[in-house]
Amino acid sequence: MTNSVFDNTDFQVDCTWLKQHLDDTNLVVLDASMDNPVNKSKDQSCGVIPGTIRFDFSKHIVDVTASSPNTMPSAHVFEDKIQQLGINQDSHLVVYDKQGLFSAARAWFMFKTMGFDNVAILRGGLPAWQQQGFEVVESYAIPTVKGNFKVPQDKQLFVDKHYVLNAINNDDIQIVDARGYGRFSGQEAEPREGMRSGHIPNSLNLHYASLLEQGELLKKATLKQIFNELVPAPREFIFSCGSGVTACILALAAEVAGFDNVKVYDGSWSEWGKDKLLPIDSVSN
Repeated sequence: MTNSVFDNTDFQVDCTWLKQHLDDTNLVVLDASMDNPVNKSKDQSCGVIPGTIRFDFSKHIVDVTASSPNTMPSAHVFEDKIQQLGINQDSHLVVYDKQGLFSAARAWFMFKTMGFDNVAILRGGLPAWQQQGFEVVESYAIPTVKGNFKVPQDKQLFVDKHYVLNAINNDDIQIVDARGYGRFSGQEAEPREGMRSGHIPNSLNLHYASLLEQGELLKKATLKQIFNELVPAPREFIFSCGSGVTACILALAAEVAGFDNVKVYDGSWSEWGKDKLLPIDSVSN
């Protein structure tokens, strides 16, 4: 998008910036929080940044016909849902979550795949906002006017199981799994019922939590080193996880590190793990 207020290359803004711009006419703040299905402790901050609109990609901005959770809707449905939130073509979006950096990356990637780049993630999320002593309120803002948001271009950065299956033996594509090593190796049971254990053949493991420190993404130089050590030769990345959420943290980190050919397997293990026709590997194999 043109005329962006976000003058950075890490797709993030800090809390001081947001505090200073909170009353800007075109600024829209979105809370994309969700519970972590693996960590049931619900380690989240409470409260809402003033003026925030709820962005629920699990129940509202989702393909309701899909069998897998959190599935990206069509461009037409996405456009309509975003208009319902009062978002316009010239809106500047800041998205956060209540855990620091967890599900906000998914919201960022949803806009990215629809070709809308005027969106940034709040560095450190709601915990960082509260740690700096900034105001929180109890309720979300309710949009009263429909926006004129239009999908600029469906870049199709979310891919399906057929795309991933064809990529398994493609030397130009690297599949990377964001789940913890226990689940990746098949030594730890999946949190969702009916799932096989293991990973997509020829995929590598990079736990999303290893890219974070105190709820914030690691520095660009560190991320670049991590990805260069993981895959020395530049190539296309496909990121996968449990249900297409933490894979987007890897996508964000890769983009910050300078890798722009990234895709996310939307169904991730919630689809692959239950489809017995799809191949799997485990460490014991």
